[in-house]
Amino acid sequence: MKKFIMTAIAIFAFTHLMNAQKIDIKKDIVSIDGVACLKIGGDSNNVSISTLEGEEIVFLKFARKYGDLYNKITFLEQKVTFTSQSYIFTKKLLIKKLLEDGTLKDCKLDSEKVEKFALKYDEKVE
Repeated sequence: MKKFIMTAIAIFAFTHLMNAQKIDIKKDIVSIDGVACLKIGGDSNNVSISTLEGEEIVFLKFARKYGDLYNKITFLEQKVTFTSQSYIFTKKLLIKKLLEDGTLKDCKLDSEKVEKFALKYDEKVE
């Protein structure tokens, strides 16, 4: 039984590591698996995510309501906004989740999946 559990854990870890994409943010450039993909700009409370050509596609805002921290994320081209309090998105975590859900593919947002992504994480804080 112990060997079975260890084998199952090893297979689970291996399959998840195989699908993981490496995300690096250096000098305001987001690289996915070593390939420059997006630009990041703004300050610590207001973050813009843009294409390498400079077209702003996502705006991430950190805000407080009654002392509690929450995120407001806006997909600019699709005009879709959502807020999240229990799941605080950092720049890297947002990109990771967009990749995992297939909302970000080949450095571009899949417009059809943006609304589903927003519905999935929206907590209607505002």
